[in-house]
Amino acid sequence: MYEEAVKVAIAHYCHLENGDYEEWLRTLTKELQESADVRGSSPHFWWKTGRRYVVKYGVHYEFYKIDLNQSTETRVKMFFKRLNPDGTPRGNPVPIRLVKEN
Repeated sequence: MYEEAVKVAIAHYCHLENGDYEEWLRTLTKELQESADVRGSSPHFWWKTGRRYVVKYGVHYEFYKIDLNQSTETRVKMFFKRLNPDGTPRGNPVPIRLVKEN
């Protein structure tokens, strides 16, 4: 039921890791895309912070789990592990919420 959401979330983090801003942006809702270039907006913060972790610490994001208690057919909350290059965790798993659009 949530397979497509997991694929989009994995793509989201792959684009972040690869520094592909335009493709990363496409994984966001239209509303979030429109605010992404606004300094202080959530998307701006996500990109800047995520890239810092990738570049400065060499982290990799790995799918961890879906929060079934906070997910529906149109909204899915899942978590990704943020891993150091040696595979050890860097902090707690990070949440991502996906919203199905049209």
